[in-house]
Amino acid sequence: MSTSPTSPHTPPKKLTAGRVRTSLDRVFGLSFTNRISLDSIRNRSDAPFDEERALTPPKSPHDSPPHFFNNRAPPAPSSRSHSPAPSHSSSISGRPHSPSPPPSFIATPPTPSHNSKYPLSHRPLLKPASSKPVRNYELHPSRNNFFLSGRLLTGGDTPYAFIASFSLVLGLAGLWFSTTCVFWWHHSAGTKAIVIIGAYLAALVVSTMLTTATTDPGILPRGLDPDPPYPATSPSDGGMRAPMPRDLKVRSDVVRVKYCPTCKIYRPPRSSHCKMCDNCVDGCDHHCQWVNNCIGRRNYTTFFALLCAAATTLVLIIITCALHLWLLTTIPNASGQSPNFRHALSDRKGIGSAVAFCLSIAIIWPVAALLAYHARLLLLNVTTIEMIRNQAHTAVPGASKPPNPFSHGTRRRNVAAVLCRPKGYTWLQAHNVAIQDLREINPGARGAEQAGGPGRS
Repeated sequence: MSTSPTSPHTPPKKLTAGRVRTSLDRVFGLSFTNRISLDSIRNRSDAPFDEERALTPPKSPHDSPPHFFNNRAPPAPSSRSHSPAPSHSSSISGRPHSPSPPPSFIATPPTPSHNSKYPLSHRPLLKPASSKPVRNYELHPSRNNFFLSGRLLTGGDTPYAFIASFSLVLGLAGLWFSTTCVFWWHHSAGTKAIVIIGAYLAALVVSTMLTTATTDPGILPRGLDPDPPYPATSPSDGGMRAPMPRDLKVRSDVVRVKYCPTCKIYRPPRSSHCKMCDNCVDGCDHHCQWVNNCIGRRNYTTFFALLCAAATTLVLIIITCALHLWLLTTIPNASGQSPNFRHALSDRKGIGSAVAFCLSIAIIWPVAALLAYHARLLLLNVTTIEMIRNQAHTAVPGASKPPNPFSHGTRRRNVAAVLCRPKGYTWLQAHNVAIQDLREINPGARGAEQAGGPGRS
């Protein structure tokens, strides 16, 4: 019978495995209640078996044994009794030693602070006098007025025109509901629908007016292009050099965008800087003093809905007030005299209907004209600023009308592209907490110099 040759210097594998396991128990204080069977591990794979790899703990921050640097002593062994084991160096004599830590290694971790849950690149900016965070609207340099911690905003213009127009809307609605609507509510069962429709339209006018006045119209961020390119030569008239414009291709045409020195950005196409609010607004149509806000990409839909609802409500008020006064002239009084217009005005409700009728007649003309003008702009897919520029361009003798690269070809598509587009996110994010970046340039190199510099020879 032949036997395989074995080296006289190689100890049995089971004995070596038991010594290594006992050494781990003594050094790290581990208790292997469920003993590891090296034979079962060896039989699972046909690859060459490595006892040192089989006994290596998993790479987990909770399961892996700690590595001690700076020549620190290992923790005390467990109080449980174990059989004597050989020294650590003898059991893993073939294992290479771990390299010494770099000089910049810090054995003591930094003390955690209240800002430790935020990365250095996303630290909230706090007020120096208190621990309250700073909001973005507090750092925004513009003429806008913010309310409710930046959730609402208004333009930088004087608010008297907006206060007057909003008071007129509330006054006209209250007068109409307290006089004409009372008559139609008690006149017959079928006429109650007129009051319900009027209430819905009045609520729609008020809500769209407030939404248009307090919504971010599309204020663009600042400081995106702090160093624009300048022409090499100065102007011939001796003026200051202006940043060079950029040409963008939109469909088959070229659109030139200019640099805003106030906001330090290249304005996107169809954007403009509002002098009243001191902001560059995306898709700026115009600044409306009656709502005290710019009309831009994010509130143009509500502005057009305001015009439609206001015009429809005024038509309803005019018709119902006129019918109310006519019906009052046909109802005989208590003395049996023939009714007339003076008899209709003798009633309190009749006087209210007459005043509401006169106010509606005076208001509907500018509202209807503004609605017709913006309906034409929608059909052509141009803004008010673009329309004014086109009119100034065509006023030059021999100049042709400039093309509109933003038109979708048909009027139906133009209307759908403007009124059905999403509102979009706000660039300003006025209510969010201001963020600061506290990262340093190559902090590892600086830390290595401070930690390892004095100790080096």
